[in-house]
Amino acid sequence: MESIIFDISATGIFIYVLWVVLLIIWGKNAKSFLSKNISKIDPKYHLVVLVPAMNEEAVISRTIKQFLKSTAGLSQVEMVIIDDDSSDKTSSITKMVIAQEKTDRVKLFERKKPNAQIGKGEALNWAYSRLISQNNYDPRYLIIEVMDADAYMTAKGYRKILQYFSVDENLDLLQTRVGMIKITNWLHILQDIEFALINDWIQNTRNIISNAAASGNGQCIRASAVDTNRPWGNALLEDFEFSTRFLLNGKKTLYAHDIVVFQEAVSHPLAFIRQRSRWVQGGLDCLVNYWGKIISNNNLNLRAKCEMTFYMILPIITLITGASHLIVLGFVSVNAEGYWRLLVLLISINIIWCGYLGWKYWKLTSSKQYGLMVSMLISFPIYNLLLYISIIIAFYKKIRGNSYWVKTTHGEDELKREK
Repeated sequence: MESIIFDISATGIFIYVLWVVLLIIWGKNAKSFLSKNISKIDPKYHLVVLVPAMNEEAVISRTIKQFLKSTAGLSQVEMVIIDDDSSDKTSSITKMVIAQEKTDRVKLFERKKPNAQIGKGEALNWAYSRLISQNNYDPRYLIIEVMDADAYMTAKGYRKILQYFSVDENLDLLQTRVGMIKITNWLHILQDIEFALINDWIQNTRNIISNAAASGNGQCIRASAVDTNRPWGNALLEDFEFSTRFLLNGKKTLYAHDIVVFQEAVSHPLAFIRQRSRWVQGGLDCLVNYWGKIISNNNLNLRAKCEMTFYMILPIITLITGASHLIVLGFVSVNAEGYWRLLVLLISINIIWCGYLGWKYWKLTSSKQYGLMVSMLISFPIYNLLLYISIIIAFYKKIRGNSYWVKTTHGEDELKREK
């Protein structure tokens, strides 16, 4: 039994090291797919930002005002707030800000129960269908972007989205890079590292193998690429499910490293666990519903099929190897006299990996928050533990058939101040 556990742990380490090496080799060299000579935007293009909003009174005013400021010179960019029958003042605040700003570039769509609060995908589908039916946009030149209620993008980002689609008429889906708005604790900085480095490497690698995926905030689609009024599914990971459908249908997807959408980082460990367990469970939903279709699909190449399969089974690999790692670490620690070399190896691997991430993040951001950087390096094992707990909860909920969606609370600092 002891040898089996050691073998599982060793196999898990090998898989993760190989994965990291491939990401570093393929994913770290990000590039822009836009020519530096492009400055004008094709006037035929129109961008509509859909913002699902349920109980977002703490951030919705800021989001609208930041949007209007960023798009002041972009009359062809609009925003639609989708109030999903909020029990707070989301709707009234949105109406107030629209009136105060005297703008027709922000609209409010209101949903009511029993058709509301049944999933983010359903809210997006409803708003998309209504948008298409009420306007005479040419779908070839209509771009739909999805952003959370806490997110914002700079004017440069909006311009580049329009440029990406105008220079490549075959582009159907574009995913932007994600960054954190404000970093004030170790959990914030680790999330920023995850998105700015690891997720960025993953998506750059997907560009190489032609299966870039939607990843939450900043996903953009060309309306003419959608052949249904219900493009989004209702999985707990609706973004990955959405882009998987696109890829299965042979649509062209791309990741834009040079466009950043900013969002709030989760501030507290329990909220972080809730968020990540939902993401993991959504990935398991996609594994059950789409893996067979991915393997048999003729529009995906072999490397894309392997990467998507690995992404979906990664929680299973982590669950098994994580348990074996903990057992091995406990055994080695108790029997350090005979296994001290192995203990040193395990610790060294973690130190090297954390140090490399810290160094790359420091270079990327030119961060001067040295205290936070040190706390990040020390707390990285805690971050991994939180992720592992999230995976356990996700499997438990999946087995129990519990698919209740617990949304991430935005504007936690604002809510605290009000209390």
